Amino acid sequence: MKKLLICLLIFVGAIFISCNFVINATTTKTVPEQPMIQTEPLSLIVETPAPSTDILPEEEPAPTPEQEPLATREEIELLALCAMAEAEGECEQGQRLVIDSVLNRVDDPHFPDTISEVIWQKNQYAGMYGDRITRCYVMDELVKLVEEELENRTDYDVVFFNAGHYSDYGVPMFQVGNHYFSSYD
Repeated sequence: MKKLLICLLIFVGAIFISCNFVINATTTKTVPEQPMIQTEPLSLIVETPAPSTDILPEEEPAPTPEQEPLATREEIELLALCAMAEAEGECEQGQRLVIDSVLNRVDDPHFPDTISEVIWQKNQYAGMYGDRITRCYVMDELVKLVEEELENRTDYDVVFFNAGHYSDYGVPMFQVGNHYFSSYD
């Protein structure tokens, strides 16, 4: 379409120059050359005609909106650190459920809206405070578990857990390892 437009503009320009040349050649009167005055260039506005029904325009793929990441790298690493602090000695399923408790709280209107705010909420995730956290670090295995749980959670109901017994909050659900997990209601 652009090529057709450019060819059309060149063709119209060529006709204009030819007509001007013919007019100047047939005139016998000599006009003294005028001094050149510089002006700002004019802009040409060309409206694109509606496409012909015989020619199908090439279809461009529709732009796909970029998905927002489910969590930033910093949030993923913070959640992996929290999983180590809270469930280092637990089996993989127990670690996944601790990760899910944070993600489920982010989605629940009763809790803060970000991973960081949920983890650092007062009196929550005790492993993140005191001496315990100083012995923890971000493990690649736990980062991988966090990324997997962000894509597809093991459990969408778990929001509370406690070591050794059910929490005073929520509805008891099940035990995995030393942790007892509960839902909000």
